[in-house]
Amino acid sequence: MNLKNITHKIILLIIIFLLTFNTRAFGGVNPPREEIEAMIDEVALKRGIPALLLKGIARVESVYKQFNSDGSPKICGTSIGLMQINNVHGGYDNYRLKYDIMYNIEAGADVLLNKWSMSAYEQVSRVGNMDPNILENWYFALWAYNGWAQSNNPVSPYAKKYTYQQLIYDVIEKEYGKKINNIDFSYLPKYDKPSRSLVVPTPENHSKGDIVLYEVGDYVRTDGMRNAYYLRDEPAGKYVHQLNINQLGIIKEGPVLKKGYYWYKVYIDENREGWIERNWLLRTGDTVYGRYIFDDISFHWGRKTIMDLYGKGIISHAHLYNPNRIVTREEYCVFLSKTLNYIEKINQQKILDFNKIFSYQDIEQFSPWALKYVEDIYGRGLIEEEKLFNPKDNISRKDAVLIIKDLLISSKNFDPLNIETIFPDLHNLTEKEKEAVKTAYLNGIVSGKSFNSFCPEEYLTRAEAAVIMLNIVNKYVR
Repeated sequence: MNLKNITHKIILLIIIFLLTFNTRAFGGVNPPREEIEAMIDEVALKRGIPALLLKGIARVESVYKQFNSDGSPKICGTSIGLMQINNVHGGYDNYRLKYDIMYNIEAGADVLLNKWSMSAYEQVSRVGNMDPNILENWYFALWAYNGWAQSNNPVSPYAKKYTYQQLIYDVIEKEYGKKINNIDFSYLPKYDKPSRSLVVPTPENHSKGDIVLYEVGDYVRTDGMRNAYYLRDEPAGKYVHQLNINQLGIIKEGPVLKKGYYWYKVYIDENREGWIERNWLLRTGDTVYGRYIFDDISFHWGRKTIMDLYGKGIISHAHLYNPNRIVTREEYCVFLSKTLNYIEKINQQKILDFNKIFSYQDIEQFSPWALKYVEDIYGRGLIEEEKLFNPKDNISRKDAVLIIKDLLISSKNFDPLNIETIFPDLHNLTEKEKEAVKTAYLNGIVSGKSFNSFCPEEYLTRAEAAVIMLNIVNKYVR
């Protein structure tokens, strides 16, 4: 290689490096708000914080912006990024605070938990029994997020027109429809900070958060921004063991609410067990189903159903299951075909004989991986040809039960039952659709989606589809 070519390559590498550097340093683009909120939800789930509080902080601090319009990090004074983290005293990676949105959210959660800890361990005032799943109990932690400022005391003559915590409450009510009631301000002093011994009652009307709790037998690992974690001899007791990040364990007892935290007794090995806060534990599996192979089901209500179907071979291995994603018509056929084939393999008996020849003309509408399963469901007579149009369209809850209706037995004992007395929101359905919902409900295959509602026009999620399939298995497998 001659010198000229070497020189050209060096220049090219320098240009690439400069472009890369500029993209990282100055090319920051704010994701859409819904993506930011999804990231906040993920962090809140892990850290055991009501998600609305973190969202309210992000909205007030930065209007959900990590970067300015020119791509530079959003910095106001000494505060950085989406959650406006003040890192003057260190503790966080300054570069990551500027350019890594998820890291910035994690830091915001860490700051809020530190403020919560001040109340929980009576360094500052607290609210009620300090149950973290009551939004009103976070009043003083929110007050202290940017420092324990007198200007955020609503009864002080020096108070801002809108205190910081009130701004967050207003955002949550206006933009998320959740009312958080103020504490009784008569407990607060006018001129000094509330004393550390002050306990303000939780408002009688209060709102619940969305903290997910764990169960005995769950596999967990330590997780968070800390380098060390500690097991205690009892909830909020003395330290007995130090743990590193990603330390695996099994929950033996809990949860126990004490000092503002949900505590779990975790077994590490024969020489190490003790109590640790829920906030620093991530569920990774359980003693029944082992480690969860899907990375996105640890906090989901349908995780055990999903793992059960995976164990039966009805669901295939993948990095993500996407439990809240909507199911398409052809995907539903795949679920159902695999379910019926599993049942027939176990029972060594056909459920429905094949008697229809698949002669659909517009084959290219179907995904190649779905076609044989759609043919199977059509051949069993479970889906009509007109329902095969637009197979990639989302499937509604009413159409999902229509497809499985002929698999189920209708008991004449329930002929007089009007299903609308159970689900009043079925009044716009045809008689055939109502009968399908009734049959599936009485066979224990489906239930309502919310109180007194079936929500027939709503689309079916992948988690809901998994529940239907497992219920069919449980009904037919001997």
